[in-house]
Amino acid sequence: MDKLFSLSGKVALITGGTGVLGAALGQGMAQAGATVGLLGRRTQHAQDLAEQINTAGGKAFPLTADVLDKKSLLAARAQVLAQHGRIDILVNCAGGNRPGATIAGDVTFFGMAR
Repeated sequence: MDKLFSLSGKVALITGGTGVLGAALGQGMAQAGATVGLLGRRTQHAQDLAEQINTAGGKAFPLTADVLDKKSLLAARAQVLAQHGRIDILVNCAGGNRPGATIAGDVTFFGMAR
């Protein structure tokens, strides 16, 4: 069963990785063998969560960025690529369940420009 769901050798990046859902997914993905980047706005919290995963035998690293700030996202991406060479898995957990949490209130996800 482990082989069927193994993420061994994969690099995963989780936006909202310091939130409840993102942190839980990070722990699970690390247990499945992935190296997990926990991206969030709270640097210390990301560091603490990554340390917990690493102490439990997984592989995780903290990243600080705001998903509403393109420049900080590009910097985080560059950091991951410099350290790990690639991103195999992207999980978007940022924003919670509040209007305007990840996009401006007057924009919908379907109306976003590329």
